Amino acid sequence: MLAPEDQPARPSSVAASDAAFFEGRLAERETLSGGYVRLVFAYAEGPDLRAVAPGRFVMVRGPWEEDPTGPRAFSILDAPASDRLEILLKVYGRGTRRLAAMPVGAPVTMTAPLGRGFDPTTADGPRRLLVAGGVGLPPLHLLARRAAAAGLSARIEFFYGGRNADDLVLVEPLCEAGIGVVLATEDGSRGVPGRVTVPLADRLARAARAGEAVEVCACGPEGMLRAVRSLALETGVPTQLCLEANMACGFGACLGCAVPVYGPRPYRYCCTDGPVFDAREVRW
Repeated sequence: MLAPEDQPARPSSVAASDAAFFEGRLAERETLSGGYVRLVFAYAEGPDLRAVAPGRFVMVRGPWEEDPTGPRAFSILDAPASDRLEILLKVYGRGTRRLAAMPVGAPVTMTAPLGRGFDPTTADGPRRLLVAGGVGLPPLHLLARRAAAAGLSARIEFFYGGRNADDLVLVEPLCEAGIGVVLATEDGSRGVPGRVTVPLADRLARAARAGEAVEVCACGPEGMLRAVRSLALETGVPTQLCLEANMACGFGACLGCAVPVYGPRPYRYCCTDGPVFDAREVRW
């Protein structure tokens, strides 16, 4: 197992040269369980995001006029057409509350695509164990569906956890795509009782006994990611973490999303160096 300080050198930050600022409108709203809302935006002039790497994100600002509330960062859930973009949100504060309450047809401004995403799934790579929790679902949901569309659903196993059954949304599309899904809830109302790291740890142990090559990709609350990182370092399994951070700009100007890392630089930035990081790189 490599120690954190032995991690390979990381490429320089991604440039925002392919990002565009554009206007759109809310085309569709779907209210899900657990307070989650799926929003679909349509736009006439903007980037074609159908091939965007899962994990890259969009900054969205609603029709807030002179309200100083800034845009909010969301992982891209889907881009089903060249002029469509989907996100998943849960109301946590002022900005998400206003976005969730917008009427269909309301104007928005967006900047996308931003950040660094996950590497694509390959037929000859290790089996991928995707671990999602809360609003960390979108990038892994997209990653899994991309793999299935490429005929690689057998290379993916999806571990999805929440506090209760209402926290587990958009499971059906994964099952319909042939993705094996393991659910976990802290109150035991659906799937494995306990946190999602319980079935993940069992799966990693089975992989170790069988000498099976696996890789973990995770996105969710920091507490969950810390636990996944610990398992990764203990078992030596390659692991990518998609981190969450408060962002004011999304492209490296405000320097508000610093992530502590190992290496010559003590910090990197979630918006430009991430949000996807090697688990060995993050200094937690």
